[in-house]
Parts: sequence; C-alpha cells; structure tokens
Amino acid sequence: MQVALHGKSFSKDTFPFITSLLHALIKYEATLFVSQPLRTLLQSSTIQLPAMQPLEQVGDCTHLGLMISIGGDGTLLEAVSYVGASETPILGINTGRMGFLATVAQKDALAALKGFWQGQYALDKRTLLQLNVCGASTAETDFALNEVAFLKRDSSSMIAVHASINGELRTKYWADGLIVTTPTGSTGYSLSCGGPIVLPSAHNLVITPVSPHNLSVRPLVVPDSAVLSFKVESRNQKFLATLDGRSRVTNTDVELTVKKAPFQAHLIKIDQNNLFDVLRQKLHWGLDVRN
Repeated sequence: MQVALHGKSFSKDTFPFITSLLHALIKYEATLFVSQPLRTLLQSSTIQLPAMQPLEQVGDCTHLGLMISIGGDGTLLEAVSYVGASETPILGINTGRMGFLATVAQKDALAALKGFWQGQYALDKRTLLQLNVCGASTAETDFALNEVAFLKRDSSSMIAVHASINGELRTKYWADGLIVTTPTGSTGYSLSCGGPIVLPSAHNLVITPVSPHNLSVRPLVVPDSAVLSFKVESRNQKFLATLDGRSRVTNTDVELTVKKAPFQAHLIKIDQNNLFDVLRQKLHWGLDVRN
C-alpha cells in the first residue's frame, strides 16, 4: 500500500515516536510518500530515514491508500488539502493541543495503524465546502473542511458583504468578516464568534458574522443543499478570502459562491467516541466542582 505522511512541527520528544511509526510502516511493507514540510523537518533530525518519495502535487493523491497527519487539527486540515477529491482515508495522530479532528493520541497510534491494516476501523465522512471565485480575469475553485471566511485586511475599516441564498438576496452584513462553516468547522472559528455547535451528521451549513456592526444580526443555519453567493465591498477594494486558514488577498470585483463540495473528507475512526465525548474532553463540558 502507498502511504503518505504530513506534518510541519514537533518538539524533540516526538521524534522517537516518528521513528517507531516509520518502522511500523516498513513492517507493513508500505511505500512511503512524504510532504515537503515533513521531509525538511525529518532531515533536520537524527532519525535514520527510510526511502520516501516526495508528495509534491497537492490534491493529487489518487494513488494513495492512506494519508497520515502528524500534528494538531491545523495539520490535518492541510492533509485534507493534499488529498483533495481523491477521498483518501486520513489518520489524524494528535501531537498538538486541541485535537477535535486529530483524535488518535500518540500512545494509541501504532494500535490504530494496526487496526487500519486489519480493516478494523470506520470512516467518518465529513462535508467539505467548495468556493468558486469568478471575476473579470479569474476563475478559481478551492475547498475547505472547516470554513470559508471573508475578512477585512489588517486594521482597515469593516467590510460589507451582500449575501444571497439560492439566488435570492437575504441581507447585507456590515462586519469585520463573514464565516461559512460546515458542521465540522462549527467548533472552530465560528464558535468563537458566537456560532452554534452542529453535529457532524447534520446536513447544515452555518453563516456567522465576525464582530457585526448591527448587533441584531445573528448566525444563520441553512441546509447544505443551498448555494450561497457573496459580493464584498471594502474601502481599499481588497479583502481576505480564507479557506481553513489558507488566506489570499482578493479584489472586491469578484463574485463568490460557496456550496457543498461533490466529495468528502474521509477521517479514520478507530474508537466509538462521538462529538459529545470530544466536547466533554476538550471543552470540559459537564465539569463542575460539585461533580
């Protein structure tokens, strides 16, 4: 089987674990591919590296049987960008902090890898967002697992975002930005801006304003079958379009469309923990001095 690994930063204490993981993959006779950030990181260590091929082209992983993300949730989001529409299963090993998506602890990683090799796992299929950017000279498509956001640049004044649902103008947001999130992303940026937590199995998207000028404007839950269209106004004619933290400066003369992508992210699930288990662990739900 062809297996790719991605990571971008670890403490020195993590390298022995990386060594054991590589040895396990060699034992399973896996053909190894490695992302450039991880290759650079490993070459700076004293690890004796096995033969590994570069994973150069983002979004072209149709040849892979497994993608392993080593890090936190941000690293796993980057792994999703490598996988793209191939829907390669992703095993998220958590060496970071939060671990909403990368849920496999280091101590359980080798057992999880063995479980995958023996077929003892489930696929947690998560909705992705597709962003289309159309302008006078551009036509771009990109995707995100957590959220698509349109944000003001630096310390400039707020932006105005015209929002339409299925071609019908709904409202105009005056705010620092606007977030469109999947159920997966509802526990991320949107949550910090007052958005609701949505179960991963729900067929919904959430539109959440960032620091809106009009305080009566609240997050809006819409079906994931909706096609969302946006037009941004800004005094300096530019704003930031971000997808899972990947940002690019965008001109206000473009038209933006956000909808559910025709493919999903396939996250490997070894145990039977659900979202409420994760919320209790990560957000300390239910913890009280009286308990």
